[in-house]
Amino acid sequence: MRFFVISFMIVVCLSACTVPKIAVDDAGWSQKEELLVKGRNGFFLKEKLSFGEFVTTKVQRSWTTGSGWGWGIGGNHWMERLSIEFVRRKQTVRFQLRDANGNESQVTAFSKIKWTDLSIGNNPNSLVNIIGDVLQIGDDGTNTYAVRIATSPKDTAWEMVIDNNAAQRNARKYTGLLAKSKSQYYIVAPVYQLKNKQGAAVSLPFGGSVGFEFRRPGGETVAAVSLIDKGMVYFDRLPQDEKFLLANAAAALLLQQLLE
Repeated sequence: MRFFVISFMIVVCLSACTVPKIAVDDAGWSQKEELLVKGRNGFFLKEKLSFGEFVTTKVQRSWTTGSGWGWGIGGNHWMERLSIEFVRRKQTVRFQLRDANGNESQVTAFSKIKWTDLSIGNNPNSLVNIIGDVLQIGDDGTNTYAVRIATSPKDTAWEMVIDNNAAQRNARKYTGLLAKSKSQYYIVAPVYQLKNKQGAAVSLPFGGSVGFEFRRPGGETVAAVSLIDKGMVYFDRLPQDEKFLLANAAAALLLQQLLE
C-alpha cells in the first residue's frame, strides 16, 4: 500500500493537483456509468460508503463471538474457521450493501492474511481451494485480501481473493478472482494506467496499480473501480443482479483501505 501511495502522489503532482481517471485495459470497454464514491474522503473513510444507487450500512470493524450473520450461507465455511484474532486486530470489515430495488447483501472481508489461513484441508470442492488452484497461490502469500459476498439468503456466496503484493509488483500480469464455482467467476485484474489530459492511457511512473477491473470468463471488462482519492466505480450496461454483485466487490475493495 505504501508503494501505491507514493506512485499516486507523484501522479497527482504531475497532473497539477487534478485526480486523473483510470484507463481500463480493454479496447472493447463500453463504459455506461461513472459513479463518484461518497464517504471515502481521500485516504480516510467514514462509517458509510455510497456510489449511485448503492449504499452500505455502517461499516463494522469488530464484533463479538456468536454475532454472525443471520443467513446460513451454504458451501462457504472458511470464514467461520478463521481465528477471532483477525477481528480483535481489526483486520476485518463487515457491511451490508443495498440498492434501489431493495436488494441487500452481507459482506465480510479479511485483510493481511496468509493463504494457508484460508485453505481448508484437502477438500477439492472447497471454493477457496479451487481459487487457490486457479490462481496458483502458494503458501508464501502473506498479504491476501479475502472477501465473502452473500447476495441472497437462498444462494451460495461469492468469494473474492486478491494478493495485494502481487497486484502491485506485477500489475500488468497478475489476476485475482471473484468466484462462485469453477464455471461462475470473474477475473479481477489490476488497473495500471491512467488517462492524461488528452484522454490517452499512460502507465504510472514507477509501476503499481490504481484500481481493479472485473472481466467475465470471455475476457470482456464489465465493471471497474478506481482507488484514487475518493474513488470511482464504473459499469457497463448490466443486468441488475450482476451489477449488484460487482457493486459489492467494488465496495469491498474500496473499504480495504480502512484496514491498512
